[in-house]
Amino acid sequence: MRLRAEHWEALRTAAAGEAAEQGWVGPACGISAAVFRGLASLGLCEMAPPEQVPALGLGRQAGWAVRLTDDGHDALVYEALRNATPPANPATASDADAGRRRVGLSPVDMLVLRRYVAAAAALRSPPVKGLEKALLDAVQEAQGGRYVLWLTEQEVASVARAFFLERISGTSASANRLGREHGAIYQSGQNAR
Repeated sequence: MRLRAEHWEALRTAAAGEAAEQGWVGPACGISAAVFRGLASLGLCEMAPPEQVPALGLGRQAGWAVRLTDDGHDALVYEALRNATPPANPATASDADAGRRRVGLSPVDMLVLRRYVAAAAALRSPPVKGLEKALLDAVQEAQGGRYVLWLTEQEVASVARAFFLERISGTSASANRLGREHGAIYQSGQNAR
């Protein structure tokens, strides 16, 4: 279930209530109990048992009380990260100075690279050092969804090898794209002993 704006507002209100001594919010927060009940059914907040509500210090008229669960808190954290705007230009002067070049890859290409890096321990010619960090530092562009990586020539060659392995076991699209857009083509036997 995708949460609506009213649900996110309710979670933020409950989070603000955590600053209170008991960490509970009630009807005075201005949000319907029905909204909180829906969130409770998802495990994002906890409704206080009716017999405990008077002891929570929310007033005589409080018929219900709610507080965030760990999942509710983490949902707010994740939502903030998900909605954060990535930097417009992740390149820095140090990227160019370090002899790195900008390489744009599709989400499918990134999946291939992640698979390649994950298999590093089992490969006889594993990815070069630094490729895993470059994957972690990649930024997805808002327009087009491509990932931007700043790679050394050795890292580009390692990407070409990953795409070679993908070509012989699946599809050649990634290898063809890398060759066409960046001139990097891996020839079998380049790493022969």
